[in-house]
Amino acid sequence: MQSTLRLYKLIAAAIFFSTLVAGVAIYRKYGYSTVWLSSTSPNQRYTVELTGDKGRGGILIPSVVRSNILIGGERVVSDRYVHSGDAMDISFELAYPKHAWVNESTLQFWSDRHRREDNLDVLLITNNTQKVIRCLQIKTWDLIFVFDVQPQSQVKLLFTHRTEGKTIYFEGKFDDGARVEYSASFPEHKNQEPQKYCTTIEYDRTTVYAC
Repeated sequence: MQSTLRLYKLIAAAIFFSTLVAGVAIYRKYGYSTVWLSSTSPNQRYTVELTGDKGRGGILIPSVVRSNILIGGERVVSDRYVHSGDAMDISFELAYPKHAWVNESTLQFWSDRHRREDNLDVLLITNNTQKVIRCLQIKTWDLIFVFDVQPQSQVKLLFTHRTEGKTIYFEGKFDDGARVEYSASFPEHKNQEPQKYCTTIEYDRTTVYAC
């Protein structure tokens, strides 16, 4: 009798885990690919699509948001990681409830919760190469997409100022397909004044520093 009961429990556990695995697989295949936001620049050249789950993740299954990027109608990035979190982390929709094209080639996501328009940090990005940076995804307290950064040029971005420690993360690629990827962390500070950060992107390295 006990051996039969044990067998039933093993079968029930196997069915449960098989169902769970199948559910995750189906969700990853179909749920992640559904576009729930598509934003196109004023000049109609750049489009950012977001897919995945913008809500809070679960205990076992985190929510993941990814992006597709189209330039001139051509998809140049597919399924790029943007955000993830489990039940203890902030969801994408709470972290970045607002978005807008701040110019023809920059799309920014942010929250007004800690933001003051008269007290924003500055990020200067210098392309110190002879190649065009086709696209950059930048995460600070905000999420920013920047396109077609020209050779030997500089881009100025503004983002939410907070005194907590922060990480500035860059990911993107040049027009020849070479990748750009770098992150830099900065400690907590008590300065309520806007901070300035400088980034230099070269062929073989990227540097980020307070300036």
